[in-house]
Amino acid sequence: MSSITQSAIANLKELGLGDVSYVPGDEAYEAREGSYWSLTPRLKPPAIVQPRNANEVSQAVKALVKTDGCKFAIRSGGHMSWAGAGNNIEDGVTIDLGLMSKTTYNPETKLASLQPGGRWTNVYADVEKHGVMVAGGREGLVGVGGLLTGGGITFYTCRIGWGCDQVVNYEVVLADGSIVDANDTTNPDLFRALKGGHNNFGIVTRFDMKTFPAKDIWDGNIIYSKDSTNEVIEAYVDFSENLVKNPNDHVLAMWVYLPGSEAHFINMVLTNLDGVENTESFQKFLAIPGQSNIKTKSVANKVAEFLVPSGKYDSWLTLTFKLDSRVIHKATTVLEVLIAELKKSIPDSNFSISMVFLPLLASWTQHSVARGGNMLGLESLKQDCVILVTAVEVSTLELLTMVATPAVKTMHAEIESYAKSLGKNEDFLYLNYCGGWQDPYPTYGQENIKKMKEASAKYDPTGVFQERVPGGHKISKAN
Repeated sequence: MSSITQSAIANLKELGLGDVSYVPGDEAYEAREGSYWSLTPRLKPPAIVQPRNANEVSQAVKALVKTDGCKFAIRSGGHMSWAGAGNNIEDGVTIDLGLMSKTTYNPETKLASLQPGGRWTNVYADVEKHGVMVAGGREGLVGVGGLLTGGGITFYTCRIGWGCDQVVNYEVVLADGSIVDANDTTNPDLFRALKGGHNNFGIVTRFDMKTFPAKDIWDGNIIYSKDSTNEVIEAYVDFSENLVKNPNDHVLAMWVYLPGSEAHFINMVLTNLDGVENTESFQKFLAIPGQSNIKTKSVANKVAEFLVPSGKYDSWLTLTFKLDSRVIHKATTVLEVLIAELKKSIPDSNFSISMVFLPLLASWTQHSVARGGNMLGLESLKQDCVILVTAVEVSTLELLTMVATPAVKTMHAEIESYAKSLGKNEDFLYLNYCGGWQDPYPTYGQENIKKMKEASAKYDPTGVFQERVPGGHKISKAN
């Protein structure tokens, strides 16, 4: 154990956190390190600390900042899958917020208060007990803190905007250990910066979010053969072109390859947020032959069923393009080439790939502006777009770094080049889907970069969350 780690642990103990500070070999340490969704960010830090409330987060920050040379990471759910994402650290201390996972509801204000270490499968179960719902993650193992500070695409984005747009107040621990609120009237510049600014300003210890009445949804999936690609793309483009008129409907279009398979398949996830069956906008999907499993359920039950497994080494990356069937066709074509190449390079074809297409409508900005705006910079969006995210999983870190990730990067570069040749590329990278080498902030616009840099200088004048918290996308490095 290094002298820096020894000093950090001593300082944590001095401030009353000795009973929640752990080192390798401790049962609690091993349990938490083993609970990351992916193997990639399991970096085995010299120590972790698990504060139980905002005051203890404050004490943890004070202790680590006081320790000369000590760097640290901040973990909420631990779902981000690249090693430098900021949810773990190889040579430092991880502040693990996993004990701060409560969700409460105030029927007078109709606000739900979410602690950052919760996962959405639990959040939805908690708020549904009160007959209400919040706009959060679409996969149950995703953590509250990362999703909301990164922006947050939700089931309800077409109705009410991004997840961060639903937050009316943040409780934040700043670099000096002070605990402040950030909302429309108190620290409003910090309030705006946190809506997409991720871990650049402090540690959010509570999100107060707007709620709306909970309803059962009509939800499930249809599995199609890859031979149905043309029909599915046609249906997807038609659905997206009419989505602004049908904001209660939601889709995920996923091209999937599973380990050892002969071929990939298409998994189309359909959801009506009011529980209406067989809506008009789904008809083209329903007409394509496939294996269908769609039924009425609660949102909590839906995400509990949709716990995407990993336990392998993962990488993902993203790009955005204007809605155009030609670009989607190109993406699915180069995916097939990629799968064939990886089959030759990876023993027993032991890998999986998921290429997902998500609508990004120009109209969503109206919801954000109505709620005070966020940092994503989508006000300039003039056309409806598609966010593409590709995720790859393999069994070893060497295969990930030497084979799979370079191949997927090459594939994305080809798709992007093709989109540019048609004038269909869109300069936007959604932070929560970015790979570690992708920088979303330059795509958020110079005005928003300026606002975030000003907030960073004001609320973190010594640069703790830029230098001492090295993980994640740093606003200080954005141009």
